[in-house]
Amino acid sequence: MDILCKALVAVVYGALVGIINIPLSKKLASTRTEDPGDLAPLNKISIKLLSVAAGIAFTAGLVFTFKSYDLLVRDLLFLIPILSICFVDALVRKIPNPLLLAMLVIELVYVIYYCVTNKTTDIIPQMFVGFLLGMVVGILPGFLKIPMGAGDKKYMAVIGICLYAAGYFQSMVLMALLVLVFYIYLKISKKGTIKTQIPMGPFFSVGAVITMCYSLFEHLGVTELI
Repeated sequence: MDILCKALVAVVYGALVGIINIPLSKKLASTRTEDPGDLAPLNKISIKLLSVAAGIAFTAGLVFTFKSYDLLVRDLLFLIPILSICFVDALVRKIPNPLLLAMLVIELVYVIYYCVTNKTTDIIPQMFVGFLLGMVVGILPGFLKIPMGAGDKKYMAVIGICLYAAGYFQSMVLMALLVLVFYIYLKISKKGTIKTQIPMGPFFSVGAVITMCYSLFEHLGVTELI
C-alpha cells in the first residue's frame, strides 16, 4: 500500500468514522442521562469537526504503521467503538456496554480467523493473560480508595483482551502519562486540581490507539505477549 493510497484510506475511512460517531454517541448518551443539555455539545460544528479530525488522525496512525492486513482491518473496526467511548464518556461519564461488546465481537472474529489461518491457538492464552491483568489493575484502585467507575474497569479488561498483556501495559502507562499532563494543565490554568474527577475513557482510548500503532515491546523484541 503506497503513501497516496494510505492517505486516501485515512481521510475517507477516518472521516466516515468521525461522521458516524456523532449520531452513535448521541444515541448511546441519550439513554444514559436525564439531562438533554448533556447532549448539546454534539450539535456544535466544532465538536463534529473534532470527531472527524480524531477519526482521520486515528486512522492515519493505523494505516501508516500497520504490520499485517488482518490486524489493520481489526484495528480499523475497533476505531468505531473506541471513538464513541471517548465522546460518550466525556459527555455523561459512562462507558456503554454495547461498545465494549462490539470490541469483544471484533476480537473474537479476528481470533477465529487467526487460529484457522495460522493453525494455532497461541493467541488465546495471550488474551486470557491480558484479561487477568486488566481485571487485577481494575480492582487495585478500590483498595487504594481511588474512585473508579464500573465502566472504566470493564473497559480496562476489554483492552487487556484485545491488546493482550504487553499492549495493555503500554496502554495503561500512556493513559497515566496523559492524565498527568491533563492534571498539570488543570493546575496551571486553575480550572481544577488533582481531586477533580475526569472521564477516563478518552485517556484509555488514546493510549490503546497509540499502542495499536506502535508497540514498544515489539520494538524491543518482546513479542510473546503482544
